[in-house]
Amino acid sequence: MTELDYVLLTIYLLCITYVLYQIVNSFNDEFTIRLEQADLTQQLEVLSLQDIVNVSFKFDTHYEFHTLKELAISINNKSEDYPIYIDWDYCSITDLDGRSRRVARLPPGNTLDLFQNQVFSVIAPGKTLKEKIASEDMLARKGDEGLLVPEKTIVDLTEPNKKAPDAQKKRYKNFMDSKVELQFALYLAMRLAGPNTSPTGDRTRIICILTLTKLDWTAGLPWNPRKK
Repeated sequence: MTELDYVLLTIYLLCITYVLYQIVNSFNDEFTIRLEQADLTQQLEVLSLQDIVNVSFKFDTHYEFHTLKELAISINNKSEDYPIYIDWDYCSITDLDGRSRRVARLPPGNTLDLFQNQVFSVIAPGKTLKEKIASEDMLARKGDEGLLVPEKTIVDLTEPNKKAPDAQKKRYKNFMDSKVELQFALYLAMRLAGPNTSPTGDRTRIICILTLTKLDWTAGLPWNPRKK
């Protein structure tokens, strides 16, 4: 081989390496999300609610960074005699920095004003409430009918810009390297009615801690299903 051949071969291998890097990088944005069930169970036991209420979420097996734009929550009233009221205006979702944001319930065809008070939900004894929720700062109006839709993700997993605090840059790098998991929380406010409560029920709050785990880039390959 001539010297030119070696140069061309080197350039070719560098091009192949770069293309492979870009392919891997394009799939390197997958994560899972889970509810910290043990923590929630402990809270319910401390509040003596373990036989009254159950909270769960429906998640896909994994998500791309830009796809988690709502949470599907189920709240089960396990009591036999008394309703549970969910006060959406008293609920909040934190971001990765712990900033609290107002919860927005997402009923079908929602055209309400963002600043309007939200109607509470009633869960009859033995019934389950299923809702999709987001944070208020994620929503924007779309289309001629002005429907409210989530435009942003529940948590921001984009790479911080150069002016971002060093702590955010370090958190992002450690998450991308699978060295740390990230957490945010849903503060769920509810009123419990019963023989020893006020007529409208006594308000209490439970905290649902949600954990994000970065997946290996292979999770993004087309043959890995996303649904449960």
